[in-house]
Amino acid sequence: MLKKIFMRQAYYYASAAFVILSLVYFVAITNQAYIGLDLTNVKGQWIVTTIDPNGEGYKLGIRVGDLILKINDDASNKYPFVQKWNEAEGASSIQFQRPGKSTDNIIKIPKGTALLELLSEIPMLVLGYIFGILGLITWLKRHFLVQARALFWMNWFIGLAIILAPASSRDLIFARELECIILPLFPLCLVNFVSVFPCENKNLINRLGRLMLALAFVVILNLTVLNSVGIVHLSSLLKKLVLSTVILGILLALWNLGLLIRLPKDRPEKNQANIVFLGMSIGFLPFILLTAVPVIFNVQPKVNTEASYLFISIIPATLYYVIIHKYLPDSRRLLEIAISFFVAGTITSIVVTDVLFFLKVSKNLDLNVYLATLSLTMLFLVFFSFIRIAISKLLEKFALFEGNRDLKSRVLKLNESLTSINEEDQTLEEVVKSLAIEGAFIIVEDDKGGYLKRAAGIFLAKPSEQIILEDFFQVNQRNNLEVKILADDLPAEIYIPYLANNFTCGIFLGHRHSRVDFLQKELPLITLISSQLAQRLITTFVIKELSKEIKDLAQRSHDSQRRTQGLQGITTSLFRSLEKERKSIAGEIHDGPLQLGLDLNRWLKYLVEECPQNVKIVKAISHMRELVEDLNFELRLICNDLRPPSLTDLGLLLAIELMCEEIMQKELLLISLETVGISHEERFEEEIELAAYRFLQEGITNVVKHSGSNKLKIHIEMNKSSLELTVRDSGKGFDTSKIEDWILTGAHFGIVGMKERLESLGGNLQIISTIQLGTMLKATIPIA
Repeated sequence: MLKKIFMRQAYYYASAAFVILSLVYFVAITNQAYIGLDLTNVKGQWIVTTIDPNGEGYKLGIRVGDLILKINDDASNKYPFVQKWNEAEGASSIQFQRPGKSTDNIIKIPKGTALLELLSEIPMLVLGYIFGILGLITWLKRHFLVQARALFWMNWFIGLAIILAPASSRDLIFARELECIILPLFPLCLVNFVSVFPCENKNLINRLGRLMLALAFVVILNLTVLNSVGIVHLSSLLKKLVLSTVILGILLALWNLGLLIRLPKDRPEKNQANIVFLGMSIGFLPFILLTAVPVIFNVQPKVNTEASYLFISIIPATLYYVIIHKYLPDSRRLLEIAISFFVAGTITSIVVTDVLFFLKVSKNLDLNVYLATLSLTMLFLVFFSFIRIAISKLLEKFALFEGNRDLKSRVLKLNESLTSINEEDQTLEEVVKSLAIEGAFIIVEDDKGGYLKRAAGIFLAKPSEQIILEDFFQVNQRNNLEVKILADDLPAEIYIPYLANNFTCGIFLGHRHSRVDFLQKELPLITLISSQLAQRLITTFVIKELSKEIKDLAQRSHDSQRRTQGLQGITTSLFRSLEKERKSIAGEIHDGPLQLGLDLNRWLKYLVEECPQNVKIVKAISHMRELVEDLNFELRLICNDLRPPSLTDLGLLLAIELMCEEIMQKELLLISLETVGISHEERFEEEIELAAYRFLQEGITNVVKHSGSNKLKIHIEMNKSSLELTVRDSGKGFDTSKIEDWILTGAHFGIVGMKERLESLGGNLQIISTIQLGTMLKATIPIA
């Protein structure tokens, strides 16, 4: 908790230090004139290499190549600022000599800064405060975001460096040293910022770049200290090193943002990175080309360096906007605007430069004049656009021109009224009435060939004009999807295409009753309401088509249900007939062949008793008796299979137990029976008991014939509404996808018969089987 409080206090202390330093140095520059001379020691003589036309030195007659003899009536090499930074700032008098001249010239530097020159320094102060204030506001609004914290410190360093620039050029105490130390920290903060914005991007080149920038800062810090105390004299190298570090940091930041451009279009980070990339490119490019590169390569800047600083103001505004706002404009549209501004500025600057030359305002056509004109032209275009937008907003706010506002109100009212209208014709009539147009015509077509058209107003009374518009729609429905104002020879004025899933729509709006043409800026509103209209008609079209399909499906379902009910009745009758036939056959076997077998067995017993003396005859008769007893046993089994008497006499559960015991006596099979919620006294309808008994009988038979398992589990459970029977083994298993084929081909009739018998009673059969893991058959029979 204390750590968080301390961290928050650090931002407030940094902001206070920013304000104090800026005010102190701004007050200081009012008492110190700017001379603007850069000197180089050539064989012990100090020669002017570059000169700022805005400095007092240039205004008082010093030029590039002049020899500086004395400063403040003392040798040039003894002046402290010349020793440290190769500049003559802070001097009160300068004695110089022109090349090839023997006479010396002495100029007196005025104390303080002229009002006009002081006013020229205010933009730099404002620019620095823009960075500082926007960084602070971003942190205050989004202090929980690491991106906002990184932006705060980046803006703090670059804002302070910009504010220190006028002070450092005037030999104010520690101003140059602070600028040389703070400015290299900016690229480090910049690369750190793009490493976390718009998403974390810590790649190898990023880490190596930050390491290089950190090492460069350490080198610059040491050189600044050594140069300040007079141990080394590397002011020119130090300045180049600082600017090179700044350029390296800018390039690394742009490279990081460039990597994010490859993200998918639906990622918001892609649009954020594009906007920041565009803002940084516009802001830093003039600074690099017009200020940094000329200094690094010892070239006299062609344009006042302060002009390039004005473009940098785009950067804090861009970063602030992107971090604070969740929804952003399309970066492609911004790029289009930027390109149009640049092309317009380039062409305008060329024309203006040529005009100034022909009017003899400018003496020659050179790069210096062109770059100055280009900078001023770009600034003029930007400020002109801002002024135009501001005036437009004011006019809109005070409702000086009601045309567009009136259209907005009518569209909003139309949008509200459309929600309460269900019929398509009434919807179109409401559109015609609200927009005050002659008519409306809409066409809806789907990929399946469905076609819907509706007309209102003048188009309803003129079918020939509908044909013309239909022809236009068929030609342009896929080729051109842009909203357009139609030619005068067509009956409608506006064509609005609309695509939605598999539907293509064409909306035609007629001319206004007032005969006033629609404006391009009115098209977005009209397109919006027309799209809603098209979507409503598409929805209506889909609902009607679905209603037809639902009606057809309902009819087919009804017919299928009737056929199914008929088939279920037939199946039930078949199984009843089958059980009746089985019962009849079992009775006939019991009353006929079985009784005859029993009589034959008694007569054979009688013969054995009457003829005991003949051993051979007794053996033969005994063998015949065994055969007859086997025959009687088989006949009893057949009768039990056809119609188990235990089921009728004892009930379902006892009949199942007897069946399991008989099967275990005949087969090498261990059957475990588990019951839940059912007792031996429980009785059901005859058809339910038969279906349950036959299901278990068929299930056990399948295990014996096909499974290969020697263990079987039977689970019987009864609840309020149904009787559930489960047969589970751990045998070979089979592919359940073949069951449907068995139904069609008639193979494995036992399972098919099981399924049909259960379904005829309203029950169902569930089969789960896995190869080598066994099979589970589960039958559910309703009893309620």
